[in-house]
Amino acid sequence: MIRVSGPDAIAIVAPLLRTAIPLEAFPSHRLRRVAIVDAKSGERVDEALCTVMRSPRSYTAEDVVELSCHGSPALLRLVTLSIVAGGARLAAPGEFTRRAFLNGRLDLARAEAVALMIGARTDRAVALAARALAGGFSDQVRALRDELVDLIAGLEVTLDFPEERVGLDVEAARVIVTRLRAEVERWLAAARHGRVVHDGVTVALVGPPNAGKSSLLNALLGSDRAIVSPVPGTTRDIVEGTIALAGVPVRLLDTAGIDTPRDAIEAEGIRRSRRAMQESDLLLLVFDGSMVPDPHVLEETAGRARLVVRAKSDLPTHPAAAALRDAAPASVVTSGGMDALLERLTREIERCAGATGDEGMIVASVRQIGLLETLLRALIAAEAALAEAPLEAALVDLREALACAGAILGVDVGDAVLDRIFSMFCLGK
Repeated sequence: MIRVSGPDAIAIVAPLLRTAIPLEAFPSHRLRRVAIVDAKSGERVDEALCTVMRSPRSYTAEDVVELSCHGSPALLRLVTLSIVAGGARLAAPGEFTRRAFLNGRLDLARAEAVALMIGARTDRAVALAARALAGGFSDQVRALRDELVDLIAGLEVTLDFPEERVGLDVEAARVIVTRLRAEVERWLAAARHGRVVHDGVTVALVGPPNAGKSSLLNALLGSDRAIVSPVPGTTRDIVEGTIALAGVPVRLLDTAGIDTPRDAIEAEGIRRSRRAMQESDLLLLVFDGSMVPDPHVLEETAGRARLVVRAKSDLPTHPAAAALRDAAPASVVTSGGMDALLERLTREIERCAGATGDEGMIVASVRQIGLLETLLRALIAAEAALAEAPLEAALVDLREALACAGAILGVDVGDAVLDRIFSMFCLGK
C-alpha cells in the first residue's frame, strides 16, 4: 500500500497511471484497477488497485490517493521514488495521523489511540485500543472539560458580584468538584489497569541454582528457550520469552540462581537476577521440592508479590519443602501440576490487569496518565480550597484542571508535544 495525502496528491500520482478515465475524474471512495508505468520509460511496471478519497472524507481530511500494488519491495521503492520525483515527499513517522489531528479529523486522545492500536499485542489490548479510537475516552474527557468551563464561569460571576446572589453557590460548586474528582479517580484506576493490558506484566523466575527455573520457563513457553543442565549455575544471563495470559502479554525472565558466587561471571549473573527481581511485577519463586528450601532466598523475596513453586514434584518431596505454605507443586517431566500453576499465574495476572473485566477500562498513553494524575491533584486541591480557602485559590486549581483536560484532547498543545507524540508512530500512520 502506498498512500499519498495532500492538496496535490491526485495531480502528482496521475502521470504514473494508465486508466480508462483520468484520475481526476475518479469517483471518490471507489476501487478501480489501474496500470502503473515507469515515469522515465513509460513502460508498464504493475497492475494495481487505486482509490481516491476526496477531502474532507478521508483519514487526513485531505485529498488522498492509495495504491494497492503487488508486494515486491523493489516495485514499491520504484513507485514511491517516482511519486517523490513528481513533487511529493516521504512521510515522517505518524504524519498521516498528525495531519488528521491538525485538520480536526481526530482529537489528540483518539490520535494517540491509533499508536496504541498498532502496538497492541493481544486481542484484549486491541479491543481496548479500538474503544479509545472510537472516542469513548475522548467523549468522557470532553464532557468533564465542559463542566469545568461552566463551573469556572459560574464561580467567576460569584467572585465579581458577591452581593448580587448570582453565579454559582460555593457549596454547590464543591459538590460538583467532589463528583468530578471521584470520576477522574475511576478513570485513573481504569487507565492504569488498561496500561497493564497494553504493556504487559513482567514475571521473574527466581530461586537457588538448579531449582528447575530454566525447565519451567521452557515448559511455560512451549519451546526450548533456555539451556537446561544438571550443573548448577548454567544460567548466567537473563533469558526471556513472552506468553499471553488473560489477554495480557506476560514477559517471563529466567534468572541466574541466587547463591554465593564462585567467580566474577557468576557474581554478575546474580547481580542481574536481583535487578530483574526489582523490575518485575511478580516473582515465580522456584524451589527444588526434593531439597530443603533456601531460607535466604525466601527472606530476600519476602514482601514482594510472589508465587512459590515447588518444582520437580515428580521426585520425593522433602518435608521442609512440603511445609511451604501455598507452594504450587509442578513437574515439567510428568506435566503434573502445570495446569494448576498456569491457573494460579493467570489469576495473578488478572489481579494486576483488573479482575473485574474490561467494562469501563481505559487504555491510555503514558502522557495521558500523567495528565490525569495532575488533573486529579488539581481537583483535590480545588475541593479543599472551596471548603476553607478564598475563592480565588480554588479558581487557580480549577483552571489547572481545565488545562489538563484540554491537553488530553489536544487543545492548545504546542508543536514540541506533538513532535514527541507522533515521533513514536510507524511511518505508515
